[in-house]
Amino acid sequence: MSLYSNIVYSNNIAYEILRIASIELFLNKDRSVNKHVLGLYVHECNGDHVLQKENKFLICRSIEEAQIII
Repeated sequence: MSLYSNIVYSNNIAYEILRIASIELFLNKDRSVNKHVLGLYVHECNGDHVLQKENKFLICRSIEEAQIII
């Protein structure tokens, strides 16, 4: 994963970073990630993908490839 300003690349796909949030905000008492709450947050941010960098979640939106129209 490579990070440049508000764009991150993962598996050769570009994502726009919408929000950066601490993983701690989404942990259950047993320290597992509450995927339901995380999913609600991603939806609220209009994101479609979550990446993890160190102890942060990067809430992202996929950047579609440009299409040439002739």
